[in-house]
Amino acid sequence: MTAMYSDRALVIGAGFAGLLAARVLSESYGDVVLVERDQLAADTEHRSGIPQAHHPHALLARGAEVLEALFPKLGTELKAAGAIQADLGSDFMSRAPAGWAPRDPIGLSVRSMTRVTIERIIRRRVLKLPNVSLVDGVTIDGLLHDRGTVTGVQGTRQGTPFTDYADLVVDASGRNSKLVSWLAELGVHCPAPMIVNGHLAYTSRLYEVNHDLKLDWKTAYEITHAPETKRGGAVSSVDGGLWFVTLFGAGGDMAPTDEDGFLSYATTLRCQDIAEIIKTATPASKIYRVGNLRSRWNRFHKIPNWPRGLLALGDSVVSLNPVYGHGMTLAALNCAALRELLAEHDLAKEPLIFQRAVAKTAQIPWMSATTTDLGWSEKKLPLSTRFMQWYARRLFQVVPGNRHVYRAFIRVSQMVDHPVSLFRPAVLWKVLSGRRPRATEQ
Repeated sequence: MTAMYSDRALVIGAGFAGLLAARVLSESYGDVVLVERDQLAADTEHRSGIPQAHHPHALLARGAEVLEALFPKLGTELKAAGAIQADLGSDFMSRAPAGWAPRDPIGLSVRSMTRVTIERIIRRRVLKLPNVSLVDGVTIDGLLHDRGTVTGVQGTRQGTPFTDYADLVVDASGRNSKLVSWLAELGVHCPAPMIVNGHLAYTSRLYEVNHDLKLDWKTAYEITHAPETKRGGAVSSVDGGLWFVTLFGAGGDMAPTDEDGFLSYATTLRCQDIAEIIKTATPASKIYRVGNLRSRWNRFHKIPNWPRGLLALGDSVVSLNPVYGHGMTLAALNCAALRELLAEHDLAKEPLIFQRAVAKTAQIPWMSATTTDLGWSEKKLPLSTRFMQWYARRLFQVVPGNRHVYRAFIRVSQMVDHPVSLFRPAVLWKVLSGRRPRATEQ
């Protein structure tokens, strides 16, 4: 644990990223305050600040490792709250365009739960820390500053002016962050963000588990894949007694939000278990849809006059197309970097060290998400992007019946292994040859 300072840190946003940031800062700052726009009761359900909570949230295996380090025995607590633990091989039924993936145990597991559940449990843990407090119902309008240093925030709370001062301000307010405009008011101008629009949409609904359906999986999904496969879907067991059903649409396609249309869309998928659940299970929520899913990268690490006393992390910096499930894991990795760097640096005085670390962490998930999404683009793409798309198509062609290739892909997709592992000779040969092994070779 790092040395405790007498300084005060303020975190904008008490969502997933903000809570993790407060947990890390509590080790180095004497007073940490979370400032949140929404009103937060002890067991807040869905709230306007996190519209994505109506859709599935994936905590990748790498993210789970980071969370367990920050919150010991968190996995046990999540399990007690109903989170479903599933092996990414034997408990998953996965359909690629060329066929079904192998169902062998991989030895890598994930816990499946709703965003509401994981955030509630983490919020309770964070707010039990003696030097962390929460001020909710606050709309931040801008930053306080003095000669190149951010000194606090200003806004309103319940119609009255709100001002708070801190030695370090952390923006964790998510993909709707106003930080770029706040910086412009200080005379700090950001490079244009990188934006890739995947032209994807997803439509989701919760159902009560129908125990009469004898299913041999905990998660089933069918992926979209450019340029031909525009429809996909997924169903996951969550929170003990619920199924989360989500239907994907790409290239302008999208599932309807009425009951008949939702079911009709599901029947067009190869994974018919999804439609069967919709037909027979009892709905536990409305049908929600979000479209125009995109990825955006605010390149804060390239701003030479970035103010002292200010950090940004999570979706405020890099917000990836949520269909790929990188968001929570990337936020966790940002906070792991924050913890490590605080042991060596006063980041209030050297903030660009952290912003560069955030950028470095984002490179691989950004490449993964945007390379896939650019498959729907009609523009001429760089040769490197076209090569990666070609290789991905070859890889998915050999996934059915190819345990070794599928295992390597899953480990990369869970951010456990580096993508270079997909080019190791044992995988590369199978992908380039396009040969599916006989049963004795698998």
